[in-house]
Amino acid sequence: MEGNVEGFLEACGKVGKTLASLVEREGFIPIITHDDPDGLTAGAIMAKAVERLGGGFHLHVVERITADLVEELAQTGGKVYLFSEIGSGYLDLLKPLASKASVIVVDHHKPVGVSPGEITHVNPHLYGIDGSSEVSGSAVCYFVARSLSRENVDLAPLAVVGALGDLQDKDHDRRLAGLNRRIVEEAEKAGLLEVSVDLMFYGRETRPVHKAMASTMNPFIPGLSGREDKCYGFLVNLGIKLRVDDRWRTPAELTQEEKKKIFSEITAYLASLGFKSASIFQLIGEVYTLTRESKYTPLRDGREFASLLNACSKMGRPGLALTLCLGARREALEEAQQLFNEYRRSLSEALNRLLEERTQRVKTLKGLILVECFGLVDEHKLSPVASLISSSNMVDADKPMLAVTSRETGELKVSARAPKRLAEAGLNLGEILRAAAEKVGGRGGGHSVAAGATIPGEAFQRFLGHVAEMVEASLGKGEG
Repeated sequence: MEGNVEGFLEACGKVGKTLASLVEREGFIPIITHDDPDGLTAGAIMAKAVERLGGGFHLHVVERITADLVEELAQTGGKVYLFSEIGSGYLDLLKPLASKASVIVVDHHKPVGVSPGEITHVNPHLYGIDGSSEVSGSAVCYFVARSLSRENVDLAPLAVVGALGDLQDKDHDRRLAGLNRRIVEEAEKAGLLEVSVDLMFYGRETRPVHKAMASTMNPFIPGLSGREDKCYGFLVNLGIKLRVDDRWRTPAELTQEEKKKIFSEITAYLASLGFKSASIFQLIGEVYTLTRESKYTPLRDGREFASLLNACSKMGRPGLALTLCLGARREALEEAQQLFNEYRRSLSEALNRLLEERTQRVKTLKGLILVECFGLVDEHKLSPVASLISSSNMVDADKPMLAVTSRETGELKVSARAPKRLAEAGLNLGEILRAAAEKVGGRGGGHSVAAGATIPGEAFQRFLGHVAEMVEASLGKGEG
């Protein structure tokens, strides 16, 4: 890992000291956090840290920072505001707030503009560390919390969940790398986490094998994902015993021989559909087990925990997701699981329809793939659908992909994805979408391989043209 790691960790420690002094002085800390799994875990980590310092907190979940939000915060007359996993892309908007109160930004998105001196700002990009793959926003918050007390090592699993929710498991065998890896190792050493390699079926320890296979969306398996009946038949035809003593078996209970048989058959099936090996091998990877969570619950698996948080947020219940992060279980967990089932069902239906309507909805442009999701995918589900499309065989995996849908406001929501290879060749989707959106009166940003934007509806073609030009300039005429 390149970059000034020690300088970054030292900066996290300084932010920790600033936070401690503000808690001592003010007692109450409003925390504004992002609405994705990384942001939700980041906010929970900061809330726990503040609570353990003896302070009170209020968590406010937002999709993005707007001038109206900043004005609303300023009118509350607060003395301090903490932004977790959001803020670095909105430094210009936060400047007026920082003139009236103490503002702390703990983030990993690439900063836009120069941080005003009034803002206490820690970000890995300022130290040459890639925040899109080496350290999540929740991980940055963990390092701040960890600098305050050794007791806060018990927050490491939340940071792992956040990194997985941010899809930072891009290393070989779908491993977390960089500073995320340091947190995994700290959690392992503390007995909070176990790491193994296994089939990546959703519900490894909690669901019957056929239901776990049907719940698997990354990669999306046409004809099987979302189709419990088809998965049941698939496994029966393979001779996999699904029940023992009138009890359904889970994927964790399969033998190595059975797992190899299933993987081999799915591999052959996906290859027959034209899937590339990189997509197929997403079915096997490093698994992160949270040892303090009860067995047979989805919170015991890091990715499943992240998926629950994501489903709650996308279904309009980010508060429920936060209660899980802060320790609520029982009724809250049951409600979250119901939301997850509904959410997965809607994703599966949307993806299957996109596959059926691929010729009308998927457009190959100069250097880009455009997927039109109008009337099929709402704005809250566009990002996960974009991730699933990019990992499927639906589009050319060698080009950046933009998915677009309408917002209730009349604006358009765009979610973009690009393979890591293009990022390594110089493509930065976050920068491109930010610049292109600003040219047409919108806002955008994100990471090099995953980004989003909100733009005026009538400006879409101009926005698309700007994106295409910048992609070509980034990669040169030989790419794409």
